[in-house]
Amino acid sequence: MKKRLIFSLLSLIILGAVVLSACAPAAPAEEAPAVEEAAEEEVVEEEVVEEEVVEEEAEAEVLEFALIVKATDSGFWQQAIAGGEAFGADNDNVNVTIYGPASESDVDEQLSILETVILNEPDAIIIASNAGEGAFAALKDAGEKGIVVMTIDTAILSDDVTTFLATDNVLGGALAAEAMVFELGEAGIPLSGKVAIVAAVAGVQTIVDRDGGFIDKMAEIAPDIEVLEPVYVNNEIELALTETEQIITREGDALIGIYPDNNHTGDGVGRAIKQAGLKDSVVVVAYDDDQEELDFLAEGVIDALIIQDPYNMGYAGCEYAVKAVAGEDVPSFVDTGVVVTRAEDLE
Repeated sequence: MKKRLIFSLLSLIILGAVVLSACAPAAPAEEAPAVEEAAEEEVVEEEVVEEEVVEEEAEAEVLEFALIVKATDSGFWQQAIAGGEAFGADNDNVNVTIYGPASESDVDEQLSILETVILNEPDAIIIASNAGEGAFAALKDAGEKGIVVMTIDTAILSDDVTTFLATDNVLGGALAAEAMVFELGEAGIPLSGKVAIVAAVAGVQTIVDRDGGFIDKMAEIAPDIEVLEPVYVNNEIELALTETEQIITREGDALIGIYPDNNHTGDGVGRAIKQAGLKDSVVVVAYDDDQEELDFLAEGVIDALIIQDPYNMGYAGCEYAVKAVAGEDVPSFVDTGVVVTRAEDLE
């Protein structure tokens, strides 16, 4: 009887436990994976949105620069163009577009190019101007539009210009005078004759500085040499050749040296000296280093070249423009360098 009672009690306890377990609520842990998946999807969506915003901002940050040179027909300006293009290739956030007239004498054409570029409102303009004060109005317009303006090679004395990058042309002219006196001494020519200046273009500050530096230094170190008034040839090689031939005829044996103040005048003077067979009696010290000038230097027709760094003008002009656009302080003048080069330096 007792055994049967105990058995019945145990049965009731087991049955109650089963009923309680069946009625108990399900554990919430099974819902966690769904919640975690939803959270992960939200994170992924946020990351995608952030990436799209970053990409849009990167596209918006590409800077548009206009590099305007004096002439596209010149080896000198081709080097400046190469510098600007190299900067664009090195910097994905900068697009450099090249502009320029065919000839350095096309002043009106370059002004027209400048005005058109300003209408397009690039972030910066890097310009080697051949217009001088004629560019003032256009640059004022650029300044009012918030366009950064950097000048290379030739100064424009305008408050709208941020930085001027160039050769110290007064120094370059002085170096040319020192080279002239040295080469006259090397050739055994007395420092008492006449030296002519065959100049590119009248009224351009670059040329004014080069010729002024030459004249002043010659007066200082060789006062007995008469430096003739510059003869301007509108930056034309053939006219430089013709004018040099006339100088040779007019001055005769009194002519002991010629200073051509850029590459086109150097080419023209070199041709005239070579054709006249005067390379041993007339010293030529020229500015720049296009291929014809370098050939004349190797042949001894030109005795020394005053070489600038136009590549650096183009590259550094863009480099400083980036800083100026970003609001950084930049210098008002950057010396891009100049050196005296002789035939032995080419080896």
